[in-house]
Amino acid sequence: MILWLSIAAVALVLGWLLLILSRQSAGPQIAHARQLTSTSCQALQAGAAHARQQLLSANDDSHPMASAAAQAVLDLALRDQPGMEGGFWRADAGVVAYAFPTYDGTGIKRDPPSAELERIASTAQRAQDSAGLVADVRPGLREAVAFAACPVETDDRRLIAWTLMRVPLLAAETVNTLILAVSLLLALVVISGAWLGWMIARWQRQSAHLRGQLAQSERLATLGRVSAGLAHEIRNPLGTMRMKVENAMAAPADLREARVAGALEAVLSQTARLETLVSSLLALTQPFRAERQAVDLLGWLEERRHAHAEAAQKNGVRIAVEVEPALAASAKGLALFDPVQMARVFDNLMLNALAHTGDRGQIELGARRTSGGALLLWVADDGSGIPADLRDTLFEPFATHRAGGTGLGLALVREIVQGHGGRVYLADSAKGTRMEMELPWPAS
Repeated sequence: MILWLSIAAVALVLGWLLLILSRQSAGPQIAHARQLTSTSCQALQAGAAHARQQLLSANDDSHPMASAAAQAVLDLALRDQPGMEGGFWRADAGVVAYAFPTYDGTGIKRDPPSAELERIASTAQRAQDSAGLVADVRPGLREAVAFAACPVETDDRRLIAWTLMRVPLLAAETVNTLILAVSLLLALVVISGAWLGWMIARWQRQSAHLRGQLAQSERLATLGRVSAGLAHEIRNPLGTMRMKVENAMAAPADLREARVAGALEAVLSQTARLETLVSSLLALTQPFRAERQAVDLLGWLEERRHAHAEAAQKNGVRIAVEVEPALAASAKGLALFDPVQMARVFDNLMLNALAHTGDRGQIELGARRTSGGALLLWVADDGSGIPADLRDTLFEPFATHRAGGTGLGLALVREIVQGHGGRVYLADSAKGTRMEMELPWPAS
């Protein structure tokens, strides 16, 4: 995408450059020169109209008053137009005044261009005949010359103002070559951008297809693992019940009653285990939505400690609660998390901790703010820890090494924490196991 955006930026720059160059080509320059000569001629016409008394005070163009007035009008009208030449023309005298104020030589050029006198006279005569502005262009190999002539508002309309401007065609041809080169380059860039855009769209479609296939494969793989684990977890209770019933049925008459009673107790026990397994599966597959509420963290953690206090006392385990002092005040009144669902998380983690913590061991429940502002909750113990071969699949369904465990507890823990927009992970610990959960801090 960055490459495509870069190509788009280059295309825009080339388009802008092409627009600038197109204005410098021969056609636009000649049209511009023709417009400028017409405008300058009208400026001479207006200036001469104001000074016509001086211009007509003598019968010939050699009169000092007429010459000075004409030169003044020419200098004022043409000095702000680079490359513009102009003068006045009369049918009986030809060019009576001429000036080239922006001439590159020293001083103002006063001698009219002899090569253009015939075209000047022709254009001026046409302006006199039509009593209006006439514009013309003389094409050439090296340069084109734009002419304009217009009659001055005098009593006999014999005085004609004229202007001319030269357009170098060699430079214009160079510009045309540049325009062609830039146009080809722009076309190449646009085609490259279009091709890259098509490739990006194709890659996105392929990526979406591959993501769908990967998600489908992951779902099938997860379904396979769940099915294998579920079959294993169901087969064990069923095998136990079948063995107990078969033993009771095969027992002698004097022992049958006692064995039938034992078989029924085993059936009830294994049925309860299956019911727990089914309940965990249903909890794992049902859609989850966190109902966040304001929670007194210290009081809530104390409730979780009391809920497992009896089991901890039987195992000789001490449960401690650790809450950051500043956290209780900052969390007051904020909807931190769903207390019911998070209680299920802590209950699962507490059962695992109690199962792996020996006599005189310790379990710690805690909460604090992270440096990034998230709410960090943890359950830590100093027990036997998690085996290395189980760490990579710790939160997968049926991954357990606890006797009697279903392997669904940590999978449910992950679903609930992720449902809160957080994450749960196995943190580094010098001894035992430390499970940490990061939850987003709610807006105040």
